[in-house]
Amino acid sequence: MLATLIALAMRILAATWRVERPPWPVDGPCVVAFWHGDQLPMIVLHRGLGMVGMASKSRDGELVAQVLTRLGYGVIRGSTSRGGAAALLACRDAIREGLRPALAVDGPRGPARTVHPGAENLALREGVPVVFGVVEAAGFRAKSWDRFLVPWPFARVVIRYGTWRPGEGALADVMRSL
Repeated sequence: MLATLIALAMRILAATWRVERPPWPVDGPCVVAFWHGDQLPMIVLHRGLGMVGMASKSRDGELVAQVLTRLGYGVIRGSTSRGGAAALLACRDAIREGLRPALAVDGPRGPARTVHPGAENLALREGVPVVFGVVEAAGFRAKSWDRFLVPWPFARVVIRYGTWRPGEGALADVMRSL
């Protein structure tokens, strides 16, 4: 019940936003990367693009998985701290099926805006690009480690994309450039 209410609230809130973003930058499978604190707008604004979300095996992760499901996403369970190997294999399988696994690259516990190697390693192994998105918006920022963003109703929400391909230096350097 809570997941259904959260998904509904996310859809209603997002319907009020003035969203600015370029077209999706790549065709075909890729790894999608974003900062943990940007996940609310990234999740609600990218439905229908063939993405599968990743949620940790924690109690909070269970709620996130249920919300993702109600928003139309497939879900892969696992994180760097629990179930990482199985999640990596599931992400690999998703890419091979033409899907786009999406994950917060600063991990389940941070530090915030520090890239963990999972997305880059997965892209290297599978030979696909990483598309990363960053969000700018006025809104409420939680006092949590990730500074979780909830854009205000009617806010201007700007998403910028970058693309990293294997062999182009470090993903972390490219993400910080946005």
